[in-house]
Amino acid sequence: MLSVILLGLLCGGASAGSHSLRYFFTWSTAGSGIPEFVAVGYVDDQQFVQYDSDRKEMIPRQRWVKESEGPEYWERETQTLRGWEPWGKANIDILSKRTNQTGGIHTYQLMCGCELRDDGSSNTGFVQHAWDSTDFISLDKDKMVWVTPVTWGEITKNKWDRDMAFNQGTKGYLEGICIEWLQKYLKNGNVELRPVKPSVTFTSVRGNKQLSCVATGFYPHSIEVNLFRDSAKIDETESTGVRPNHDGSYQIHRSTEFDPNSQAKYSCVVDHDGLGQQLVVFYEPKTSSMLPVIIGVVVVIVLVIIAVIAGVVWYKKKAGQKTGYNPAKTSDKGDSSSSSLATA
Repeated sequence: MLSVILLGLLCGGASAGSHSLRYFFTWSTAGSGIPEFVAVGYVDDQQFVQYDSDRKEMIPRQRWVKESEGPEYWERETQTLRGWEPWGKANIDILSKRTNQTGGIHTYQLMCGCELRDDGSSNTGFVQHAWDSTDFISLDKDKMVWVTPVTWGEITKNKWDRDMAFNQGTKGYLEGICIEWLQKYLKNGNVELRPVKPSVTFTSVRGNKQLSCVATGFYPHSIEVNLFRDSAKIDETESTGVRPNHDGSYQIHRSTEFDPNSQAKYSCVVDHDGLGQQLVVFYEPKTSSMLPVIIGVVVVIVLVIIAVIAGVVWYKKKAGQKTGYNPAKTSDKGDSSSSSLATA
């Protein structure tokens, strides 16, 4: 379940033309089948670090971070996360009692991160808390207040709103420290994190009644794909959503109902970081002409006719040679009958 939540958050993360640094922390009650505390870090949609309460050690998930950070970094991060373990467990106890759910398995999640646009600007950053995968409380960093959608979150909101030092420190992390580390990670992992442009093609499916634009092989996952009919955007489309490929890249299919006999011109417009500019691909219908088959049949027939004619000519030539055949002259020493026959 945790992986599903993370995938949804990642695919709804940084917008096109930007990069992000995000951390996901999950605490679970004992007996859930997963470690009681798991922390993962992502640059864009690439996981680069992980910690869990079973191993109790921050470990690298990408070669570039392993090679770029020394022992001090890993020890510092490990100690920090070990300190986070009891904090989340305490919150599980508090919210279990506050929501009258003292039994069963429960999860507490903390998600935080920042975003850096390609032009160097950044005014985004978030801190969100969840209880059993439901929004619990989040920070409005511009107004410096906490926001909760549930009544039982008001106690926490009032408590945290009074702690201005905590709120200022959180905002400072989102707008300063988080951005600085994101810039460092992007520099260290520039090869692996470099955008890769998509390959875009058209294909017809469902008995040639649906036209699909397929974009695949791109990185990062943020992409915009739209279909057009005679230069007008088609709103009634279906999408598979962004899905991972086996090599770490991504793919997406966007489809529309399609009449193969229509004279309308279809196009697919794609926006992605890996493209220097907007990409427009036009649908080219495959010809269903029987001309190649007809040409092939004609060629075969011509060859057969030529072969027949050649055979007839060869046969007549041979037949003519046999009709004019003249045996050797009879020797003067032959019998009289042969001589008379020869002269008659």
